[in-house]
This record gives sequence, C-alpha cells and structure tokens, in this order.
Amino acid sequence: MKKLTILAVALLAAASVSAKSWIRTNLIGYINTLPKVAVVIADTPTEVATFDVCEARSGKVVYTGKAIAKDGSIWGMQSAYRLPFTELTKEGSYYIKIGDVRSENFRIGNDIYADAGNMPLFYMRQQRCGYNPYTGEECHQHDGYIVDHPTRTGEYIDVRGGWHDATDQLQYLMTSANATFQMMFAYYKNPDQFTDKFDAAGNKGKNGVPDILDEARWGLEWMKRMNPDSAVMFNQIADDRDHTGIREPHTDMVDYGWGPGKGRPVYFITGDIQGIGKYKNRNTGVASAAAKYASAFALGSVLFEKFDPAFAESMKKKAVDAMAFAEAKPGAFHGVCYKEPYFYEEANWIDDMELAAIALHLMEPENEYWLKRADYWGELEPITPWMETGKARHYQWYPFVNVGHYLLAQEGSEAQKAKYESYMGEGLMHIENRAGEDPFYHGVPYHWCSNNFTFGALTQLRLYHELTGDEKYLEMEAALLDWIFGCNPWGTTMICEYPEGVDTPTDPHAIYLKTRNGSIYGGLIDGPLYKTINDGMIGVSQGDDDPLKPFQNGIAVYHDFFGDFSTNEPTMDGTASMTYYLSTLSALGKDVKKK
Repeated sequence: MKKLTILAVALLAAASVSAKSWIRTNLIGYINTLPKVAVVIADTPTEVATFDVCEARSGKVVYTGKAIAKDGSIWGMQSAYRLPFTELTKEGSYYIKIGDVRSENFRIGNDIYADAGNMPLFYMRQQRCGYNPYTGEECHQHDGYIVDHPTRTGEYIDVRGGWHDATDQLQYLMTSANATFQMMFAYYKNPDQFTDKFDAAGNKGKNGVPDILDEARWGLEWMKRMNPDSAVMFNQIADDRDHTGIREPHTDMVDYGWGPGKGRPVYFITGDIQGIGKYKNRNTGVASAAAKYASAFALGSVLFEKFDPAFAESMKKKAVDAMAFAEAKPGAFHGVCYKEPYFYEEANWIDDMELAAIALHLMEPENEYWLKRADYWGELEPITPWMETGKARHYQWYPFVNVGHYLLAQEGSEAQKAKYESYMGEGLMHIENRAGEDPFYHGVPYHWCSNNFTFGALTQLRLYHELTGDEKYLEMEAALLDWIFGCNPWGTTMICEYPEGVDTPTDPHAIYLKTRNGSIYGGLIDGPLYKTINDGMIGVSQGDDDPLKPFQNGIAVYHDFFGDFSTNEPTMDGTASMTYYLSTLSALGKDVKKK
C-alpha cells in the first residue's frame, strides 16, 4: 500500500473505530467509453438508497445516483452496493459521498490511459536475462548445459537472453513465448500507441524501432537459440534448485552440477514424461510448446518485415518447421521440477495449434491451407476451459486467452466470423454468470495469478466488442478493469507504482525492492488467491499486523507483504499480457478526443 505519514496513520487509526463502510473506485479514473461504477462495502448492516458524486475542488454535488444492492457476504461484508454514474461525462476530478463516508478522489477523462501500453515495458526490461539494462550487469553467461537428451546430455549450448520468470530466475518457453506474442499482438493492433525511447539493449535512447518490438525481439532472439534446429527445441532453463533466497541475477551462484554460477540445465523437449530428479511431470506430447514457437515466429516475421527484413525472413522457415514438429507430436508439454512436485502443468494444446495456424496464415495470406487448419483446431476447443468451468490447476489452461479465435473471425469467411464470435461470447457469458451478485462483478477464479486471468478476460471482452459491436458485456469489462485499478475489497491497484499518487503495491515479492530498494514500476502482481488455499500456506500473512485485515474474510485474500509470494509477486508474462488492453484504452481515449 502507499506509504502514509505518521499523522495520517494516527488519523486513520482514530477513524477506524467508527469507519464501517468503504467506497471503492477506479483510482486512475474513468473513461467515457465504458460504464462508470463504484462500490460501497460495509461490515455492518447498512441501508444505502442514493449516493452523491461531488466535484473534488468545490465539494459541489454534480450527480445523485441510485445504489444497487448486492451480496456483500462474498467478501465477508454485511452490506454492499454498486453505485453507477455512467451519465456523468464531464471531465474533471470527483469523489463519491454517502453520508459521512467518502471515496478517494478520482478523475473522469478520456486521456487517463494515455501511454499506458508502454508502462509494462519498464518491468519487462528489468526482467531481462543475459544483459540487464536496469542493473547494467550481465548475468547467466554460462547458460547452459543440455539435460534429458538421448545423446547430447551435458553438452554446452548458448541460450543466453530472454527474461527471468518472476522473482525466481527460472526461464520457461511457455511464459516467454506467450509474453513475446502478447507484446507483438499489442503492436499488431495498436501500432501508433507505442513510443521509441529505448534501444534494442533496453538502454535509454531511440533506435528507430518501437520499444515494444525491441522487447519482443529480445524474446524472439532467445527463442531462436532455444530452437537451434527444426525438431530440436528446449523448454526451460534451470529448475527449482534456483529457490535458494533473494539475490540479484548477476550474483547467482547456484550449483547445478557444473560449479557455482557456472551454468544451468537446459531441458530438452522430448514429448515424454520428464524430470531428472525425484519428481516427474506429466507430458503427453510437444504441441503446446512447439506451436508457441510457431505462432511467435510467424507473427514476428510479419511485424519485423518493416524494420529488419533479414530477421523477419529468418523466422519464416522456423515458424513452418515448428508447426510441423507440433503436428507430429500432439499433446501438452509441462514445466520440469527437481526438488518439489510443483511445475507449470499446462493441459491444453489445441488452442496453441489454432493460434499457430492462423499466425502462419498472417505470414502467408495467400495460403488458404493455414486458415483451414486454424478452423479445424478452433472447433476442437471452442471455449477456453477456465472460462467455462471457473477451475484450473497452476497454469493448466494457458495462455489465459485464445486470441486465435479473434484472428480467425478477422481473417475468415462470414460464417467463420459468426462462429468464432459465438465462441468468444459464450466464454464471456460463463464469466458473467459466475459474477452473479458479487458487488465487484468479478467472475474470474482466484487461482494463483488471478490477475492474469482478469487480463485474459479483458482481452477477450475488448476483442469481442470490436468484432460485434455488442454492448452486452461492457459493464463487466469496466468492472474487471476497475478491479485492477482499485475497485476491489482492498482498495489498491494491482500494478506496482502505477498510477502515481494512489494506493499501489509497495512491498511486492520482488528482488530489487530488497537488494537496492529499487523501483518495480509497471509489474502486474499475481493477485488475490482463494482464502482456502492461502490460509494453508506458511509465512504469507502479517497476521494481526496486516493493514488489510478487515478485508481478508471473503472468498479471496491479498497481502501487500513481501513474504506473500502467492498474491504479491509480479510476473513477467502477466505484465506482458497488459500491453494489448492498456494500449487499446489509450487508443480509445484518442478516438473520443477526435470526435
């Protein structure tokens, strides 16, 4: 949470005796292209009929609205109401008041998300492996040594680059490929929303390439090293032996068998069950990994044609070869563990095949074969499973959104467009149905990385609206957006240090916060976790010292506490997943101004 002065803490403590209600708003503000709703929660039975929206400067009431009762018990509250004020469109600063209870100030304005798509790139650059522009240091220069290969185990291979997954320093193809694709998709959709202020190495200075493509290329270059030949792919660098405490990457001295800091294992993709230690994963094939390679290479070949034709050309054959490998060995490929039986356990792969096929069609638009193949795969998984069931194991249904459906609707026939719009709408319907009477209208499951699920839903909501013009789900879209920016039980945004001047995570589970009291600007934290899961974990709560304790009695909990790696850790792939949606909000604001 944002740091308070001693006086403010004292006043807050005194007020807490009588404060039984809290008004939650989107702390960055409200854009006029989406519905505007705040939420009031109370830990005592409270009747609310109306609410006032007041000008922040004068206190003048400019709008009076009707409160809509909802089920506060979901969040351990006695009462809860939604407070809609969409009709108020005048740009300015406001607060909401109900009796003696008032909200934080917030803005209404069409420029409040200006440049927001560039914000996540600060954290992405901080996560770079190989050379890190944040520290100015090189790390993991001895990566790595092949493991689990039938003939090449122990052989050195240069796989430097990419990103560290989170506070740990492992690197995974599944999250890195998805992050790379997500950033390229953001540029594909909103090319005029991205700036050029950093060079290819991530240092300040223009280089004639939008920064988001510099970051995506950092991922693509690493993926090329991890895929040195047509059917030779690697999935992961390091394993859970990495979990030995907080240290900066360039000081990493973990010994994987080649000497302290002298190289990490690089796991070969076999398609079979793997694990070089006691514990094994549950691989069923290679398609989920190989198709991720294919989709990223294919879209990269399209986008980099303008900036570096030779680089773009180099990815075309790799995309086709990767897809052939995926089709030869269908099935899902997991992460690998060593000390403990925990790993990324992706179970679906059909969505990856669909996305790869439609990306190959974008690369070769004259080739109808890829469009037909994409349609074939798309029909086999019409709805992303977590959207339909509300259930998932750790990263079981990954990525959290299938933009292949959108691209098929965009590129296909009228019949295909209607079909994939229907699939997308049905997935959203299930999320809405789960929201039910939740005052925050948030039907996303609170599994680990729930904020990633939220941005997956936001992406699908916005793409569905673009395709159909259907306004049915706009309130849910606004609610999920507002949730990220503070309209949630804890009244905090879910992005480190963004926006400035409001309640944001200040004690995230992040390396540089502890090693150099550094900024973690732009990192999306994991997000709230089911209370039933969190309560069974050791050391992730501050107990009675938790300033958010009054709000920890609902279905899910969140702690702004370094020790809580389950709700308060920024992740690289989750952060990358924000770039499309936030750049779209930036573009929407500009479109409103033009009108």
